[in-house]
Amino acid sequence: NHSLTLTLTVIFPLWVAKMKVLIISLLYLPLVTCFAPPLNPPWSSRTSSTELFLKRGGKKKKKVNDGTITVNRAARRNYEVVDTIEAGISLKGTEVKSIRDGKMNIRDGYCRCIDGRSCTLFNVHIGKHTGVGEYFQHEELRPRPLLIHKEEARKWQKETEQAGMTIVPLKAYFNDKNKVKVQIGLCRGKNVRDKRQAIKDRDSNREANRIIKNFRV
Repeated sequence: NHSLTLTLTVIFPLWVAKMKVLIISLLYLPLVTCFAPPLNPPWSSRTSSTELFLKRGGKKKKKVNDGTITVNRAARRNYEVVDTIEAGISLKGTEVKSIRDGKMNIRDGYCRCIDGRSCTLFNVHIGKHTGVGEYFQHEELRPRPLLIHKEEARKWQKETEQAGMTIVPLKAYFNDKNKVKVQIGLCRGKNVRDKRQAIKDRDSNREANRIIKNFRV
């Protein structure tokens, strides 16, 4: 009798309370799952089209490797480029290896068309290759023949002799066939006024591009 009384007065009410909680949770569980917000809401990655955003601290884009070896930036600043052509260049094996190591400098280079058939590149520095002995090394500032058509060489020779223009290397790069090419330009010298105007135009274009890049609607 004592155990029956304990069961009816203590254990049975606790069991009834637990059953009520279980029934209520089973009834309301579908409603909770239906109205609960998703873990990754679709609007979290969207932004309003009417707000003005400023990009801050974004990841830098990787530069595309277009085969460029070196660029003569001083030529664009000191000369007005009238015409450009792509020319091949005669190189030795150690020179090609040094170029792949980034040891080429065309800043002080210039070209001459002497006989009207070919063009030669002067004063371009290609450093020595470290993995070769001195006997097989090349001269760092040796004249290097350029491979262009005879008509172009004859035409540019007339321009340099009559109009007082200069042939300057603008860029060196590897083409699609992995061969070294040099972009040479027929240039006219700038005076101080032209340089100032070029600097002003460059700064204004740079500022406009910066604003367009950093802000978007």
